[in-house]
Amino acid sequence: MTGLLTGAGTASAGPAGATNIRGVDPGDTDLMIERLCSQETSLTGVYGALNVDTGEFKTQDEYLRDVFGLWKPAGPWELFRGWCGYAEASTWSIKGDTVRTSRWIGNKGSADDKETFVSSYSTKTFAKKSVGGSISLSLAKSIFSGTVGGSAGYEWGWEKESRFETRSEKTIPPCRQVAVTWTPYQRVVRVNPVFHVEDYQWDKGNGERTVHSWRDRGYQTVYSHGYYIDGISDKLLPSGRPDGREDKIEEKLDPKSCTQ
Repeated sequence: MTGLLTGAGTASAGPAGATNIRGVDPGDTDLMIERLCSQETSLTGVYGALNVDTGEFKTQDEYLRDVFGLWKPAGPWELFRGWCGYAEASTWSIKGDTVRTSRWIGNKGSADDKETFVSSYSTKTFAKKSVGGSISLSLAKSIFSGTVGGSAGYEWGWEKESRFETRSEKTIPPCRQVAVTWTPYQRVVRVNPVFHVEDYQWDKGNGERTVHSWRDRGYQTVYSHGYYIDGISDKLLPSGRPDGREDKIEEKLDPKSCTQ
């Protein structure tokens, strides 16, 4: 189960119809979902263990090493198996950081000067997580290339590198230097990693019990609201050119270096 999970959900459901367990279940559920879904998926899914008394989470390898040598629930430890996916939660536009796209050209004379400025820019694409380490490029590509971006009604520039070079004549006042800047318009797409339960097990001393929803509450897909991944990319115009704003900036030069 990769890419975008879909589901009709309910009025109280989150992305992909998932139920938020943050603040409901013990422990740091943001980090739990991050660690659970960061594991390499086997043919049978990903596995995790939750201590419902302390909130501690362990991967399958950690559980077998630290708690019990068999994959069986023990005491307060409840075990689960399932699949992770990435559900689009929200999207919005921002202004990116302004960058200088030309060299500085100075005018040390006593009258206005005109110069031709060459300005160049290449689109930027990156992703970041709210918890855990940095996101790998391969994971970011699998989440944001096509599947998520293509589902939204705007020009999503993810992995669609575009560059431009412009030439423009600008006036440079006396004893000033001038350069050209570019402020890109960007789109943020936020996804919540979600976990779809296949099996959930516990043993309170009266035998193992296996159910097929999270903690036997009737919902199969869960997420933790504070754990999200943002994909940020420069927006493109229908022509494929980067969308943004060009500005002229100027600075004073040292009067001692200018003609009086």
